[in-house]
Amino acid sequence: GAELPLATRVLMNISNFSVAYWPQLLATLTVVFFGVRHYINTDEGRYRWDKQKLKLPLAGEIIYRATLARFSRLFSMSIKAGVPLITALTVVAKALDNRYVEDRLLGMQTGIERGESITRTAAATGLFDGLVMQMMAVGEETGSIDTLLAEVASFYEAEVENDIDKLSARIEPILTVVIAGIVLVLALG
Repeated sequence: GAELPLATRVLMNISNFSVAYWPQLLATLTVVFFGVRHYINTDEGRYRWDKQKLKLPLAGEIIYRATLARFSRLFSMSIKAGVPLITALTVVAKALDNRYVEDRLLGMQTGIERGESITRTAAATGLFDGLVMQMMAVGEETGSIDTLLAEVASFYEAEVENDIDKLSARIEPILTVVIAGIVLVLALG
């Protein structure tokens, strides 16, 4: 007849709620899942999701570097093949499969059409890091932007592979803490 500890009462109430309202919980989760999926399929939702992907903890940096690697590789190949600069930017922007990055790259076209340098228009996007910007600047001055961007692509591809290998080592302690927390709650209950 004694009063149960708080942790035990919370655990029992969660259990009772889950048993009593599982159909509503399942329906809510289903509606939320399809609602989010529908929103991401809209133009605005896709843009926001693609922008947030680049800021995700742990994976965002990897996605960002992979995007820079693909941009550098595709842009280098396009320029080397003799594709006009504006056309190359359009094709590469569409090929990256990221609406946020695509919007930024297509924004570069207006600056280039006005006669600004590739480096200046790329800096205005805020999308590229220092390495890409330096290689673009040197490549523009020397006329070998395709070669230098190919080297940037190789560097970032190696970085992405290295980061993916390290990702499991980063996730392991987080999972250990989460599982320990669950076991602690159950033990206290």
